[in-house]
Amino acid sequence: MYNRTSATLMLQTIMVLMEKQNLTDVTNFPGTFYEDAEIERCYDKFGCFSKAYPWTEHRPDNNFPAPPESLGVRYAVFTRRNRKLPVLLKTDDTEKIQNANIDPKGPFYFISHGFLEGGHKIWIQNMADALLNLEGNDAASVIVVDWRRGSQPPYGQAVANIRLVGVMTAHLIYNIYNNLRLRNLENFHFIGHSLGAHLAGYCGHALQKEFNLKLGRITGLDPAAPYFSNTVTLVRLDRSDAHYVDIIHSNAMPLYYSGFGISEPIGHVDFYPNGGSTQPGCKDDGGYRSVGDSDMYMQVVKFVGCNHERSYEYFTESIAPNCPFIAIQCKSYESFLAGNCSTCDNKHLCIPMGYHSLNVYRRLQMGELVDTNSNIALFALTGGNKPYCRVHYEVTLKVSNSSESRIHGPDVGRVSLTLLDRNNNKSDHKFLNTEQKYYRPGYTEKGLIAFKDTGHPPVAAIVEWKYETDLLNPLTWRLLKSSSIYIEYIKISSIEYNTENQLSPTWQPL
Repeated sequence: MYNRTSATLMLQTIMVLMEKQNLTDVTNFPGTFYEDAEIERCYDKFGCFSKAYPWTEHRPDNNFPAPPESLGVRYAVFTRRNRKLPVLLKTDDTEKIQNANIDPKGPFYFISHGFLEGGHKIWIQNMADALLNLEGNDAASVIVVDWRRGSQPPYGQAVANIRLVGVMTAHLIYNIYNNLRLRNLENFHFIGHSLGAHLAGYCGHALQKEFNLKLGRITGLDPAAPYFSNTVTLVRLDRSDAHYVDIIHSNAMPLYYSGFGISEPIGHVDFYPNGGSTQPGCKDDGGYRSVGDSDMYMQVVKFVGCNHERSYEYFTESIAPNCPFIAIQCKSYESFLAGNCSTCDNKHLCIPMGYHSLNVYRRLQMGELVDTNSNIALFALTGGNKPYCRVHYEVTLKVSNSSESRIHGPDVGRVSLTLLDRNNNKSDHKFLNTEQKYYRPGYTEKGLIAFKDTGHPPVAAIVEWKYETDLLNPLTWRLLKSSSIYIEYIKISSIEYNTENQLSPTWQPL
């Protein structure tokens, strides 16, 4: 595990190395003695950008966006007819919009990268392909917002640039709307990662302010926290920016712990997979090798980026998932893990995380079970590698209070489960606890465990007892008898399948 000091040093290293980068596509502007006195800067049809409140709150520096011509924003349009060679658009190129194979039936997807990235990234290509491959999406258009020249260090300048890129994108959307003679923007879905999530928010806000149009949906994939946490809604993405705003938080913890994602619930629906801060499969030992600047930079960025990037991995998988990807409403992640929110009902709403959340949210809205002016926070467990989707089970274990169990007495160890379905397919092997636990006769334990989906609910389980001696813990010492416990029953309740099985052991002791 890493401590606060090493994590702070790591973040400082990242910032220093980023500032040292001398990339050809870094945006630089001339500085003048009077620049700080300038409060507002205007860019023709894209309007004026202020540096006054609230743009000064919770920000160590404050910049104007770079001029549009220096940002070099490109919009790459992909459809089923042109998957490999996109049509490149500019905000006001009406002729190209008309010849870009854009089907007015839609849907229309906009995808934006974040800091240090560009529209050529493989995750964007994978997401675009998944959207175009989706059944029923024959008329879909995927438009990649490539602002790589504006996404380079320093970070504060990239933060300023997305304000202008958001407005520019709003102008493009308006021109598409106008040229295709669309009725509204209900089937426009903007998907943004990190800084790209707030860029989507600026786009949604500009569409309402300048054109009286409102995006159908914005999906924020781990929206960036630095310069955006604890700010007013004008400064960041919020649920007023589209008819439906859903958020996947995957790296929501303080920056000094290498957290880049915002923790506040800011959408209509906020998903917190695995608690929303760290993700399984992302190492958290906090170490990095002492190598050259460039190599160390890539090592550190790769380390801290894993949790942050997992949000777009989850979303891409959710487009055509191998299991329901259900998330459950609960008052806290701890309460969720304790199995206190394992039934889908009016108090614990269940919504699939990612792409298909909108359809379920609309059904809940029609049933007056959700308020569009408030937020729903939901939790889910995932795996540490692809496919990430898991199914959730509330597991209750009762240690027998029989005479045999009492004579044997309490014991310390771990219980593991492997589920079997009606076709004798086995799930993965899971422990009820990460560490050894004290089990006494009559004790009942309850918790939530996520397994790989076999395609059917379980009908049986393989239960195993694991015991390890710890020389420093007298409770684990065994001299005259073997380590074991007597189980009265194990109850397995499925959230996804809505089933409940109480299994009694065919052997004793375990």
